[in-house]
Amino acid sequence: MLLNTFIQTVIEGDNKTAVVLAEKLIAEGTEVYDIVQRGLLPALQALDVKCTSDDFNLLEIMLAGRAMMDVMDNVVAKHLEQEELVTKNVTIILGTIKGDIHELGKHVVRIILRTSGYRIIDLGKDVEAEHFIDAAIREKANYIFVSGLISVVAPYVRKIHELKVEKGLGIKIVAGGAALQQFSKEELQVDYVATDAFDGLHYLQREEKVE
Repeated sequence: MLLNTFIQTVIEGDNKTAVVLAEKLIAEGTEVYDIVQRGLLPALQALDVKCTSDDFNLLEIMLAGRAMMDVMDNVVAKHLEQEELVTKNVTIILGTIKGDIHELGKHVVRIILRTSGYRIIDLGKDVEAEHFIDAAIREKANYIFVSGLISVVAPYVRKIHELKVEKGLGIKIVAGGAALQQFSKEELQVDYVATDAFDGLHYLQREEKVE
């Protein structure tokens, strides 16, 4: 079945073939929404298992993330407005903090959250703390997700909290990325430190149950 081949291709990180197969699925009558829900989500779930297993391989996860990103950007975005994927009344501001230009991990998080129904505002890389807060106010966001792969950016993450308090915002802050995982949530002054891309999603799902 072509859809199963597509899922496996994404998991294997073959981004060019994944894009070709996604276009072929659409040409054969598969709905774009089904490509996301029945194609990308199962691939994400398979990667979720890998993230918690002994054979975890960061390169595999990154390549698969790139394949998903290419399918989302080069196929899904052409056929479906982003808003149609939004099924939850939750807006998340996402970005890599000032001083860090790494984006691939953030892209993986963006795909995971977007395909899970959340509205994502991606600010990009090397983002000032003030810009996170400004975007949160402008977009009436519920969460800020901040990524960092180098340890020197920790003070900038704490700055987001300082500005949040200064503005009197109740928004929750989630930190992630290799460097920020080395700190506790108290040290970073955030509400949660995600251990991997899927952990951030799991945190949101737990929050929904509490609400």
